[in-house]
Amino acid sequence: MILTLSLLAPLLVASGLVAPALATSGFDPNTAEHVYNGEETYTEDGTVHLWAEIARYRDPDTTLFGPVNYNSETEWPTNDYYAPWIATCFGSQKPDTGTFLLHVGPDIALATGTPILFVPGAGDNASRGMITIASHFDYALRPVFAITFPMSEGDVFQQAELIADAVAVVKARTGATHVDVVSHSKGGIATAVYLSNQASTDWGTTTTAKAYNTVGTAYDGSVRRAVFIATPLGGIDTAYRWPSGNETSLTSDTAYSPSSWNTYYPYTSVYPMSAESLSDQDFLPDGKDLFPGQDQLLARQTPTLPGDMPWLGTYALQQDWYTTYEGGTGLYSKSDGIDEAVAQGGDLIATLHMKGADPSVAIYLMAGENPLMPASYETMLTSYFGSVYTDALYQGLSAFSTIIATAVGDSLIGVGVSSGEVQGLASGALVLGEITGPSDGLVFVTSALDDTALTARGATITDTYTANLSHLDLLYASPITGQLLIDDAGSDSSKAWEVAVGERYTSEDSIGKVDEWLQDPSVGDTGGDTGTDSGGGDSGVLDSGDTGGNTGDGDHGGKTPGETGNNPLGCGTCATGGGSPASFGLVGLLAMFSLRRRRN
Repeated sequence: MILTLSLLAPLLVASGLVAPALATSGFDPNTAEHVYNGEETYTEDGTVHLWAEIARYRDPDTTLFGPVNYNSETEWPTNDYYAPWIATCFGSQKPDTGTFLLHVGPDIALATGTPILFVPGAGDNASRGMITIASHFDYALRPVFAITFPMSEGDVFQQAELIADAVAVVKARTGATHVDVVSHSKGGIATAVYLSNQASTDWGTTTTAKAYNTVGTAYDGSVRRAVFIATPLGGIDTAYRWPSGNETSLTSDTAYSPSSWNTYYPYTSVYPMSAESLSDQDFLPDGKDLFPGQDQLLARQTPTLPGDMPWLGTYALQQDWYTTYEGGTGLYSKSDGIDEAVAQGGDLIATLHMKGADPSVAIYLMAGENPLMPASYETMLTSYFGSVYTDALYQGLSAFSTIIATAVGDSLIGVGVSSGEVQGLASGALVLGEITGPSDGLVFVTSALDDTALTARGATITDTYTANLSHLDLLYASPITGQLLIDDAGSDSSKAWEVAVGERYTSEDSIGKVDEWLQDPSVGDTGGDTGTDSGGGDSGVLDSGDTGGNTGDGDHGGKTPGETGNNPLGCGTCATGGGSPASFGLVGLLAMFSLRRRRN
């Protein structure tokens, strides 16, 4: 008989051995607004069981939370493969900022050990980007939870408070004294704020900063280990570095990302009467503020701007690149410049560097250094970097070989690129992300590993890992997902890129690295709680060689371990890494790779 945390929790709280976890005043971690445990816990087509339940919670505070503006691209779709049942569970396509969803792993009834909370990044939700790595830990019988924010592009202070709420729920539900938190991309900035917030912390004078100063939960020591994956701890400057991306943000209702231009001149600035205002969707909004959390991520980056790199060919053709970055009027646009936008966001990245996370938290940083992404990133990359990315898909093998050779030779890309991957670029199966410096295609390596954003109060970085992977690949790579790609390619020469990517997945095994970082101490281990435990004893968490021992109902999506399914790119919801067998039905990796598709 296994006495799990979920069964012990009520007894521990009632006995007084574990105090009920508290977050924002008025938030009740023991009461969900609504719990979904039917079809909403499956993929849209009903073939894969993703979660045991999805619960909606509401923080009643009105000082920090309230309504927010969406457009047709940021509101939740009613029927979308990439956000299955999210709008249904929120009860709205446009939820207010005080609500969040907490997704619970399918094997929660059998789970033991330190609970894990997964925090997704911008444009993402728990049922997509985090599902592969979450499934790995669920299969290993760790208590798994994942949060979906009401607006993935939302304000960082609001998201930080929702993380505090979610941690309180996890502790109340499991009876655990500590939680591990795994954050990706923008979600990591919200986690950093949560870990750095003290009762006396002053976060600045922006509207939400002042509200957070007043009602934000002071960090209470609830987190054991925090993993930051591809988090821009040193900031990003993508929209200002690659201004051609503004071409996809000229219409406020269909803008995918904020514009670094405040004005667009369709007939050039020689004819100012033709000016079109971008005030609803720019970084200094005078109107709707459609992307309230994006200016909080901004900071100047040191690599040379692409407009000053002619060898990049069409990639260097960034409209009004200098006036966009520094501010001013160009041929087709006017920009306030990145410094004004940083100030608009309260210079949050610099503020984080002055505050520092609580020293009791063991911190782990993971960065990617490969800018090659599957073509399912195309819409996202176009929104960030401009139409040249789409156009470049047709440049041909020779052009890409030249660009890659120059980038590698100039050490802008820190890893070698195989001929198969160059072939993938030429065929359109792969696309290039950020290449003006070593990056994961979106975040510079130096930014993802900028530990000064967390160490000002004495916190130390327990370990770092730089992988030959791109921004979202970091959430999927393991020997299992790698082999799925290799198997799908077979002898098809047009899929040589799959072999190359699969080999990288296998060798880099980012999921296995996170598993190593989050291992619970074995029985009898007295060696502290900040390192990695790799041997001895049985704490209820599966070792890398454990075959499962699952005595539950066996429902992992209707497929047996190791079954490959029919989807060419493998394991969206299988357990991965560390030699564990695949346990979930297979959902296409490309479906998980891409941000939510643009709806026509």
